Amino acid sequence: MSFRPTLPSHLTRGERIMTKANHTQEANGQAQPVAQRADVAQRADVAQRADVAQIERIALASIADGVVVSGADGQVVLLNQAAARMLRADPKTAPGCPAHTLFESCSARYHLTMMDAMDQLYADPYTHEQSEKSIELIIETGARVIQAHLSPLLTEVGQFLGVVTLLRDITREVEAEQAKNDFVLNVSQELRAPLTAIKGYGEMLLQQTAGQLDEQQEKFLRIIHNGADRLVALINDLLDISRIDSGQLELDIQSVQINALIRDVADLIRPQCDRKGLHLTIEVEPKVESVLGDKNRLTQVIANLAGNACRYTPEGGQITLSLSRPKPDEVQIDITDTGTGIAPEDQTHIFQRFRQVDVPTAAEIHTTDLGLPIAKMLVEMHGGRMWMESEVGQGSIFSFTLPLHTGAPGTVPGTKAEHPQAKHTVLVIEDDTDVAQLIALQLRQEGFSVLTTERGKEALQLAHAQHIDLITLDMMLPDITGMEVLRRLKTDRETADIPVIIVSVLQPDGSGIGWGAVEHITKPFALEKLMKSIRHALKAA
Repeated sequence: MSFRPTLPSHLTRGERIMTKANHTQEANGQAQPVAQRADVAQRADVAQRADVAQIERIALASIADGVVVSGADGQVVLLNQAAARMLRADPKTAPGCPAHTLFESCSARYHLTMMDAMDQLYADPYTHEQSEKSIELIIETGARVIQAHLSPLLTEVGQFLGVVTLLRDITREVEAEQAKNDFVLNVSQELRAPLTAIKGYGEMLLQQTAGQLDEQQEKFLRIIHNGADRLVALINDLLDISRIDSGQLELDIQSVQINALIRDVADLIRPQCDRKGLHLTIEVEPKVESVLGDKNRLTQVIANLAGNACRYTPEGGQITLSLSRPKPDEVQIDITDTGTGIAPEDQTHIFQRFRQVDVPTAAEIHTTDLGLPIAKMLVEMHGGRMWMESEVGQGSIFSFTLPLHTGAPGTVPGTKAEHPQAKHTVLVIEDDTDVAQLIALQLRQEGFSVLTTERGKEALQLAHAQHIDLITLDMMLPDITGMEVLRRLKTDRETADIPVIIVSVLQPDGSGIGWGAVEHITKPFALEKLMKSIRHALKAA
């Protein structure tokens, strides 16, 4: 059957338009104009697009994360409710405004950081096409912490359309992290005082100052002493982790003679290697003189890696500490062993915290699982990199790099043995009775005259009434703070020249040294270290 075409008419904008429409034969025998079918399909497509657009609008309004889209001209195109709430912006008036003005509610420092990041993306969006530019913002009002992720908007053909910024409120996470750090800090400080007494009195018993020990008694005491040492190491690791996470750990960057440092670490672990029959060798590049770094922290890193190599290498194995210069501006330190090795599946998380790898001798090893993560973080704080290579049954190589010092080589000061002069009087200011008695007992055994007090005000009176040659000062006293005692001592002409050694569970922050203390010793401490510091301070006075 055939149909003749008809000419339906449509009224558009007041004009009568005649259109020619072909008919199609449907399966049911009825005819339908092609234009009518196209119009129906078009309306369905428009409706579907409207539904999708509505869903997108609802989704953007419902999500907890903030979304800000700015166009290629830097003007705000889109701002959802969450972003408006976080930035205290008006979603109705924000579109069309410069995007950087939205972040004026941030503190000045983070506002500038945000502007710099946006400028970088707008200046060169293609550099950041495959990577996200992440910046943390701190909003002043309400002390909210907002994390911002910025990414360029690029079409499939590479046309730059603008920048999308995703905002996430991480205040609770930051507060929880801070609470954890505070807890670790407080618990660690509370543990330091009793550990000081345990270690100190244990040392004195091992020195047989309280009488002769039989073989079994000495064995038990050494077990107690070693256990206390491991607990101290764990506390120090926890404190390091906490301080690194919170940004409170500062490096004392200076020129360090890396050759000498590696040899010092080798001497430190050599007795342990000798007990296991391990062959310890050193291979250093003689032309490498010094690096930039914190000497104590670099010693900690190398000692940790070398100590692990010693513990996990069976008797008769080989350990090598080597130093090379793969690039003109950096050096590389390698610690190689012929130990048990690490399986490939464990290598991916070897630097993660609190992860125990499957090592055949693991039952014999006493480890906190924090040494390697801390070592890696310390190296990265120095601007270096750390990695490892290992094969089960063949051994491991732990490597890291450090920036090379191009200036004059640093010097390592020598040390001389000092001895106390008789009849020196030391004032021990300490609120922990056990620790005070421990320090006083050791001082008296070495010929010092000792005065003790737990109160800061009484200590100030004694400093004026007695001839005091040196003071050990705890920072946490029951009446006034140790810092206040130090300040008063150093601002009084009669007591300003008395050497003061801080002995405290608190970590040094530089304030005590700034007020004139000669040294800050953290509890728990080795008695010999304290006595050496006292002898040195008296000689220098």
